[in-house]
Amino acid sequence: MTLDRPVQSGIFLAGLLVLAALNMVFAPAPLTQALLLAPAVALLGLPHGALDLPMARVLWPLTGAADHMLFYGAYIGIAGAVAALWWHAPGLALIAFLAYSALHFSGDWETDGLFLRIAGGLSVIGAPALFHVTDVVSIFSVLTDGAWAEPIAYAIAVAGLMGASLGLIALLQSSGLSRGVLLELAGIWIGAAILPPLLYFIAYFCLLHSLRHMRDTLQALPERKAALRAAGGIMVVSLLGASIALGLFLHVDGVDLESSVLRVVFIGLAALTVPHMLLVERFRHRRLSA
Repeated sequence: MTLDRPVQSGIFLAGLLVLAALNMVFAPAPLTQALLLAPAVALLGLPHGALDLPMARVLWPLTGAADHMLFYGAYIGIAGAVAALWWHAPGLALIAFLAYSALHFSGDWETDGLFLRIAGGLSVIGAPALFHVTDVVSIFSVLTDGAWAEPIAYAIAVAGLMGASLGLIALLQSSGLSRGVLLELAGIWIGAAILPPLLYFIAYFCLLHSLRHMRDTLQALPERKAALRAAGGIMVVSLLGASIALGLFLHVDGVDLESSVLRVVFIGLAALTVPHMLLVERFRHRRLSA
């Protein structure tokens, strides 16, 4: 892929504008937003996570069926443990999810210095709660059955303020910040202000984070075509699993379609992000060392 950073930033900002226009014209209800979120994450977000197997093949000698089964077993086992935590302690699971998501998302600014990396990770997570705390509390209540939803939402709003402060400090201390960094951070804050949280998440996760991660990972993989073929197979399996999970949620008494979609998307992402993040950080360390 040849999508350099200015192009990535432009796609993100263009996506924000399109979603802002759609929101202004149609004002989609929360159920509609959730139904937009699911295919967007599936089609634009999952592909970057589907590169985990090709990354693992670079990190370890996965040469035979037994090696691949061991990898899949470990990956699914970690994701399953995270899903079990959501089942038994959803409030604690949400706190952990937000914390490691901020850390993972901060990698989108890994080359821009520590302050901007922390500022980006905290802003992505916290900015929506500053402008739409009621909506964020509502989403968190669905994910946790109401456990700690309000205090967690206010806590990440504070984290967002910290991210904005660090971003401003970095801006004041440096005269050489790239235009892309400034546009991305401005887009995150403006997008969080004008868009409902779910539409904002579509813009950031699908059009900046996923795109950047996929481009960087493909550039570092030795066999890109084979990696893309492997990613396609993994996507099919992931979509099948998500469909099964959605069907199971819909058969639980008292769980409506909107709640089911939100749980499948976010709890699914929470479970998959842990093994994905562990692989990404190990792969990134190897790439930087090389």
